Amino acid sequence: MSILSTRRMSRRSFLETGIAAAGMAVQKTTAHAAPSPSKPQGETPPWPPEGVFPSYVDDKTGIRLYSLTPGGHASAIVYQTHPMWTRNQEHLVFHSNRDASGNRLWMVELKSGEMRPVPTESYETGTMTWKNNDLYYVADKTLHVLDLVKAFHGEGTPKPLGRIPDACLRIDGTVTVDADLSAFYFGGVIREDKVWGVFAIDLKSGEARTLAETDFRVGHFQANPFTPGSLMFCQETGGDADQRIWHLHTDHPEPAPLYKETYGEWVTHEVWWDPERIIFTIWPYDDEHKGLPHGVATADIHSGPEGKMELLTQYPAWHTHGSPDGNWALGDDFDRNLWLINVKAKERKLLTQGHTSGDHNTHPHGSFTPDSRGLVFNSSRNGIPEILYAPLPDWEVLT
Repeated sequence: MSILSTRRMSRRSFLETGIAAAGMAVQKTTAHAAPSPSKPQGETPPWPPEGVFPSYVDDKTGIRLYSLTPGGHASAIVYQTHPMWTRNQEHLVFHSNRDASGNRLWMVELKSGEMRPVPTESYETGTMTWKNNDLYYVADKTLHVLDLVKAFHGEGTPKPLGRIPDACLRIDGTVTVDADLSAFYFGGVIREDKVWGVFAIDLKSGEARTLAETDFRVGHFQANPFTPGSLMFCQETGGDADQRIWHLHTDHPEPAPLYKETYGEWVTHEVWWDPERIIFTIWPYDDEHKGLPHGVATADIHSGPEGKMELLTQYPAWHTHGSPDGNWALGDDFDRNLWLINVKAKERKLLTQGHTSGDHNTHPHGSFTPDSRGLVFNSSRNGIPEILYAPLPDWEVLT
């Protein structure tokens, strides 16, 4: 189906608006606890093992942080919208330039600290799933699947599943797998700078089909981790869109606004939180919007196009994520601080700071672990991008 129209794309430049601090008023809303889409199978072992990873204590908050990618090579977590753990949190999958092949996917085994590259001959884009240890990835316009744990131990080989359809000139944005492992979804260019599409490949038959067409660039594809056929994506502008978040269901694939923007908001960095809710940020880009609701927010996908918005905390947040148990949220800022948000109390506290150095200004992109006991994020405090792990402290310990 098509939603081609004459929509106007809004784009507000950071250079024009700056990133000045906004107000910090806290708004009252209702908490929503949820199960984890990637709940570990069985008991999660004590983690990380003492002595396996180097660590230090944050001199402002007092929490201990562990470097999961030591060794002086640039590394970064998978984007916080997507899975990055094998079952039981045994391995973390990440991007790194640790060998001569350049930036590629790597895995670290948490009990030993051993790191190995993911053995793919070529790799264009891919994603793990919330259900198993498989990596679905595209190389040479062919979709493959690879069991990551078997690959880590030198076993198993990639299996081809299907082809990217000719209608898709190239994939644009992230890719994702349905909650029931039935389909691989992605966006791509149909006509350069004019028409983009939402595509699916059936993971059993390999059949590819076009779900929808748009007149705007699509990106940030995220299948609902809980609900088959439910797909969220964004209008990608590289700045601010007049309508950022979109949703479709494969039973009736007509894209519609998930949370409809109403007062010129700069909405960004949406992530699924539970079967019915997403979490995202609203950026206060000028003096007027510093006086309007902004910060870390949630919306209910079943409340209609207007999308009832609930504010968790108000400050100039940029990226966000919600813990699988529904108790916590986090947000970063442009000083590369990470803030922990108590969902029930609607309060936030500084969790860790100082994650930039010199010319390195890596975005933290914080992501809670599947067991909700900690988070991983990017840091440049040591002069090169690396991945840190922070166990969640008792709330009372933070000031």
